[in-house]
Amino acid sequence: MSLFVNTALFLNTHTNRIDGKGRVSFPAPFRTAIDVRKSQGVVLFKSLSDPAIEGMTVERLYQMASALEALDTFAPERAYFETAIFGGAQALVYDSEGRCSLPKALLEQVDITTEVAFLGRGATFQIWEPQALTRRAAEAAQAIKTGAVPFPILPAGVL
Repeated sequence: MSLFVNTALFLNTHTNRIDGKGRVSFPAPFRTAIDVRKSQGVVLFKSLSDPAIEGMTVERLYQMASALEALDTFAPERAYFETAIFGGAQALVYDSEGRCSLPKALLEQVDITTEVAFLGRGATFQIWEPQALTRRAAEAAQAIKTGAVPFPILPAGVL
């Protein structure tokens, strides 16, 4: 049994095949994280920085919308983010067994055809083509190992 059974974080990497009907199993630990958070649901959109699909709770998406409210209503930066994020966002719906259909348009944008890798990222998750994720994980490990990407200083009191 996993140490993180009832965590509200999206953890680990889960690779699953897309079946003949275009469905995939949404990872049980991710469903648990959503349940622990008492979330209203999950939203997906094309990543702005990676060849992946971003996934997050509806509540996290509201946080992003609130952060954008701090920008001037007609600021080009705000319009870009709103268009890129909210213009392509779609709800992820899964059944009682965790099966879901990922939006075909999103899958095509990130070259996913037969298998998906769900990458936990703490408060959010991503969906990758498995070989692309393997390459990115190697790049990330190398960048950290060489010090090219330093770890941020943790706030006082964090255990």
